[in-house]
Amino acid sequence: MKFMSLNRMRVSAWIIGIAAIAIFFKVGLGYAVLFAWSATASLDFMARGQCLGPESRIAQLATSPLLQNFAITASQAAVRKVGSFIAPLCEVPDLTFRYKVYTEQNRYRVPSTKRQPGSKATVIGFSASDSSATIEPNALDFPIPNAEDLSQEGLQYSIMEAQSTLADVSGLALENEIITLAQKAALASPLTAVADFTNNQTDPISLLDALILNVVKAAKNGAPVKVLFGTTKFKQFRDNPLVRSRFIVAANGGAGGAKNVGTVSPTIGDVGGLLMTNPEVELSMMVIDESAPGQAANIQFLLDQYVIVFASNGTPNRMDPSFMKTFATMGGFFKSGSYTTEDQRDQVLKMDWNTLPIVTNSVAVGAL
Repeated sequence: MKFMSLNRMRVSAWIIGIAAIAIFFKVGLGYAVLFAWSATASLDFMARGQCLGPESRIAQLATSPLLQNFAITASQAAVRKVGSFIAPLCEVPDLTFRYKVYTEQNRYRVPSTKRQPGSKATVIGFSASDSSATIEPNALDFPIPNAEDLSQEGLQYSIMEAQSTLADVSGLALENEIITLAQKAALASPLTAVADFTNNQTDPISLLDALILNVVKAAKNGAPVKVLFGTTKFKQFRDNPLVRSRFIVAANGGAGGAKNVGTVSPTIGDVGGLLMTNPEVELSMMVIDESAPGQAANIQFLLDQYVIVFASNGTPNRMDPSFMKTFATMGGFFKSGSYTTEDQRDQVLKMDWNTLPIVTNSVAVGAL
């Protein structure tokens, strides 16, 4: 079945208007107005709803304010906790932008705000020596089969399901990229050292405190310190006897009124209270399959044998000394739309987004 486009229907409305004029001269004004009104209203209804083809209906719904807002909400909810913990979103006004990068040779410095009468104020901004980047485009597609057979409500729900699925997968892809980049940068840091938490003589708390203080110095109070444990590293941490000894519990009820003394295993939520500055602490549990296609699965934790200590603002800007940031365009960086496959058989919902995780302070990080 062929469907008339909106423009063709509007042309038909003009033709109806001319016919109505002819009816006016032959029958009268009342009949002419009634005829023109009813015919035009019917065409408008057909053009805006039931007579739209599947591609037009999907495009109309996918770009509607309701489903655009739903896509933004779904994408925000899908951003993984660990990814945003390491590299929080930093919004920029355009796809190409400048930002500050801090290294051992170009350290972060707190600017002076003092100004003598008649003298100039300290200027904060970007210069030619600062780094520039262009946010990378990302995309995923989700075919919606049999779109022409779905009701308007059914099609809307199908689009919402597709948007949620695409947002969830994109969140996983972004977290994978962030953790991989963070681990590589941390292992290259001069603050990184070898620490065997399975050694009963090793005190993980003392080692982490020392690393935290070094990261604080590197960030110069420009960003708070956070701690991210790899999966196996946290297991070794909580099993270490010098860590477990800090979690001694006692209760009355022993023989002769004596106290029963025991230990508990710390959870990830308990770790911050053991460390200097009481930092935010998270645990990475993301896994990847490192096997080639067609081979047996080789499932590994993405961050496993290391604990990373780094400086990070929860809401960074382009100039602060955070270790990592995920740059994204302002105003919602997830955009949904639709297109028809080349063979004209299926309708596809598409999700496009622009993000770019970057290490912006390579000295404000270390690993054990």
